[in-house]
Amino acid sequence: MLVIVRVFRTYSRVYAADLEAVLASLTAVSGEPVSTRFRLSDGLELATVGRVLVVAGDERALEPYRATAATLIVDDLDECLALLTRTGAQILRGPQAVPTGRNLTAKLPGGAQIEYVEWDRPQWDRAGGQPI
Repeated sequence: MLVIVRVFRTYSRVYAADLEAVLASLTAVSGEPVSTRFRLSDGLELATVGRVLVVAGDERALEPYRATAATLIVDDLDECLALLTRTGAQILRGPQAVPTGRNLTAKLPGGAQIEYVEWDRPQWDRAGGQPI
C-alpha cells in the first residue's frame, strides 16, 4: 500500500531583524495582506504574506532556524513523521505544539532542512478553509 502525505501549501522562508519593514515591502509589492502573525516564547515573530513566511528576531534567536529552507503544510504530521523516519531523515525538533497546530523540523538525507506543519482547525479557518 502506497502511503503519501498530502502537502497543502509550501512557504518560502525569509529571515529578518525587522518584521515591520519586511512586511511593509512584501505587502506593497504583492498586494496581499498579512494573513497570519504571532510571537513565539523565544521572542521570534512570524508572519505570512502570500506564500512567504517571515521569521524575525535578533541573530541569537534566529540562529537555530536559519538552516530551515521551507515550511510545508501537511495533512497528517504523524504519518509525515513515520515517512520521514523511514527515509532516513533526522528529526531535529518536534513534533510539538505551535500557535497554528503542530510541527516538526527534519533534516533530509542530502542535507535539506524542512519544517512540516499540520494546521489546527482555527488556523484553517483563518486561512479560508481546508482544501478537500
